[in-house]
Amino acid sequence: MAIEYKHKEYFQRRMADSSIYTFTSVADAQTKCAFHNTFLTDQTPTITYALEDSDQTLVVTFEFADDTKQEAWKTAVTNLTDSSTAWHAGDIEFNKIEWLHQDGSVSSTATF
Repeated sequence: MAIEYKHKEYFQRRMADSSIYTFTSVADAQTKCAFHNTFLTDQTPTITYALEDSDQTLVVTFEFADDTKQEAWKTAVTNLTDSSTAWHAGDIEFNKIEWLHQDGSVSSTATF
């Protein structure tokens, strides 16, 4: 895969008392996020997971074979209804995305 078609998405779980949940493992974070199948499989991205911020943030890195696949994935995810996407699922917050340059450095960042 070509690194120029790579981005990272950041997720946290906000508790009822407004505190941020500390994930016990990557598997725990994946279970809590309950990502929609389209998010994980449309256009067959290579996906890696990591915990950051003292295990309070799940970082999901997507890498696509080419721009066409990446753009098709973005369209498919955008077209999901609010109730079926990770960042609208209960207490999960989608709070940042980083688009990467070919060398892996950050091209642009959006926070939510």
